[in-house]
Amino acid sequence: MGSGKAASPVGGSVKYRVALVMLFLVPTVWGAASVVRSLAASEEVVCPGENVRDGEEHPGPMQPGDARCSVLDGSTAVATRTYDQQRAHQALERRRNAGNGAVLMMYGSAGALVAWRATRPLTGPGGR
Repeated sequence: MGSGKAASPVGGSVKYRVALVMLFLVPTVWGAASVVRSLAASEEVVCPGENVRDGEEHPGPMQPGDARCSVLDGSTAVATRTYDQQRAHQALERRRNAGNGAVLMMYGSAGALVAWRATRPLTGPGGR
């Protein structure tokens, strides 16, 4: 009836191994994307709310000397920043994103390596 070959137990463990490694590769890719985004981010200082200059709202990036960038939460102003404060805040945000991305990359890479090594088939005394 059959081919006379027994089903290999290795086939199922390979699928399990690949699935486990893939779970660790997700944070690796996510971290790499975070690092790339933070390194490629524009140096342009952008007000996340209303940029008020001379009593009028100005769209677009902030200019040196702008003193009132209203940071909004919905339609409520929660903070006001100057040009220099907003520039420093954006630089800090980029550094945090790069750091978090690097940590995710290291975690995912280390986890994938450990999962790959821990789930490899054991070799017998004959080399296989």
